[in-house]
Amino acid sequence: MKTSRHLPVQTRRDAWVEVDLGAIEENTKKIMAQTAGKAVMAIVKADAYGHGAVMVTPTLEASGVSMLGVASIDEAIQIREAGLEIPILVIGAIPDWAIQPAAEHDIALTIFDRHHLHSLRRAFEQVSVPVKTHIKVDTGMHRIGVPWQEAVVFVSECKTLPHLQLEGIFSHLASPDDPTFTQVQLDRWETVLGHIEKAGGLPPLVHIANSAGTLLHTAARGNMVRLGIGVFGYGDVTKLGLQPAMGLKARILRLEEVPSESGISYGHTFTTPPGKPTVIATLPVGYADGIPRALSNKIDGILNGQRIKQVGTITMDQLMFDVSNVSEARLGDAITLVGSEGDECITLTDWAVRAGTIEYELMCALRVRLPKTYTRA
Repeated sequence: MKTSRHLPVQTRRDAWVEVDLGAIEENTKKIMAQTAGKAVMAIVKADAYGHGAVMVTPTLEASGVSMLGVASIDEAIQIREAGLEIPILVIGAIPDWAIQPAAEHDIALTIFDRHHLHSLRRAFEQVSVPVKTHIKVDTGMHRIGVPWQEAVVFVSECKTLPHLQLEGIFSHLASPDDPTFTQVQLDRWETVLGHIEKAGGLPPLVHIANSAGTLLHTAARGNMVRLGIGVFGYGDVTKLGLQPAMGLKARILRLEEVPSESGISYGHTFTTPPGKPTVIATLPVGYADGIPRALSNKIDGILNGQRIKQVGTITMDQLMFDVSNVSEARLGDAITLVGSEGDECITLTDWAVRAGTIEYELMCALRVRLPKTYTRA
């Protein structure tokens, strides 16, 4: 076992996440082909949605990505400490203490409040390095950002300050698949940019479109786009034929022939059918690894190219499958929980529909304690 900066990281287990770097490369190139030559920022927050930010960044760079977006300063510093020099923007709100390490590690920060300007000045007095900044404009998401009505004045003030380097301006689409409200946001965005141009010119980088926005709103003004979950094969960009990059497998640690009409797992939420024994395979993976307990008795696996049913309540560290119809099931065989095998395919979208959630949440949950292997399938 090795130790990260915060938590022990398990490197040997009989359950693991597989990340296909080839799929990430192809997905990135397919989406970039739709961006009309705009620069691309890849969003790699939450450890690249569970895919491993440090490991996937070289592939993203080789695919044409010129900048990374992360949620917090610690995510950015982790990438820097791995020796990666690609430009990074922290797209989330920043605490005061983050400013000095951002300057020291050449990390751009998001600002949207005059308090940030005071904090930037104090940090500059310590390190004498102006921090690269992007101004976040709230055009209707109502999460973070300077209100769009106040953005022009705020940008003009930032341009006069020696203790920051204004590198970009951006906003965020609340509902890219809602053309009515998206147009409201785009109109506000265009108004802001038009006034800033007249008041002395735009910062070098201008961006509002995410993966879905890049395809659905090609006229959205900007010279950069932000690609997030689409890079990893999910989201509202399925028409491009993207391939999910994340798989999940676990090895059988026990096979048991259970008598008919026997309850399985906590609460006996599954009972073996009458008439004959059922062969139950136990896997060393559970809800502590990110498989929602709400998926109990609702998901499939793939063993030797055949679909099998998960049965019984998913427990913290283990779950069970009915492998009665797989004649060659053996201890140590790997069952695919997410991924492709032969003609069968299981995706996180399948899980999300059954759990009443979104793929983002499932990806992030799977990163907690499962080791990762990297392939180029």
